[in-house]
Amino acid sequence: LTLIGVTMLRQSRIPNLVLLFFYMLATAAAAMSNQSVLVLGSGGLVGRSVVSWLSEHGYSILEVRNRQHIDLRVPGALDVFNHVDISYCIFLACEVGGSKFIESSEQNIQVNIINSNLKIYQVVFPWLTERKIPFIFTSSYLQGTDNAYGVIKRLGEVWIQNFHGLGKILRLWNVYGPEQVGLKSHVLADWAHKCADLGRATSLTDGREERQFVHVNDTAAACGIAMEHHGDIDMVSDVSSGEWVTMREVAASLHSASMGSCEVSFSERAAGYRARLSAELTGRLHVWWA
Repeated sequence: LTLIGVTMLRQSRIPNLVLLFFYMLATAAAAMSNQSVLVLGSGGLVGRSVVSWLSEHGYSILEVRNRQHIDLRVPGALDVFNHVDISYCIFLACEVGGSKFIESSEQNIQVNIINSNLKIYQVVFPWLTERKIPFIFTSSYLQGTDNAYGVIKRLGEVWIQNFHGLGKILRLWNVYGPEQVGLKSHVLADWAHKCADLGRATSLTDGREERQFVHVNDTAAACGIAMEHHGDIDMVSDVSSGEWVTMREVAASLHSASMGSCEVSFSERAAGYRARLSAELTGRLHVWWA
């Protein structure tokens, strides 16, 4: 596109503003692809897919995979990158997990969610702003809920909104994809693992609650597109499929996909109350991500 644009501009005696626009767009994209994108939390569910998306689109990638790699709670943790030319940061790192983790009744888990994430913010935000590195921060549609996870995500959003556009916020809805099953894994991965292992899974709820899901690869694409259009997108953008499904419907899909070899049984306990929010899918991000 760059070569075609240059050739046609040289042949034309009348400036073609449309061609000039596409030439500048291609040149800017090429310039960014020669610089490094820093991915914080690249070893997580979303992070692995973000790294794949960036690699497929020709970006040079720097990674902080997890706290065993670089502990972002420690002051000065990012100084290892001080002499690297970083064009952008995708901030995924967070003490987070599925609903069984973030809605846990154990006090130590709730306190640790606040404590760990606050320490990460205190290290990462000043480092990015001092170096004027534009970034996206992955928040959650649950940022308004009255638990530790909602509080800490809401704090991150308020913090970023004082950076005059340097940071942009993506509110992720229920992301699913392949992941290692454990304390922090999400319900769809838990069910799929149990079905593959035992042929059956058990829900912690009655399954009548509704959720909106988004696949991890679509989430990664949203992060990449938000990066490429940083100056054009809204301060806050939702990332969701926009489709409401009950967990019983999800179980039926899993049963069908396994050709009847997997059954999900449900308890009598209703899920905890969540206000039925509406994903805003008409923002400027959604011009490019659909």
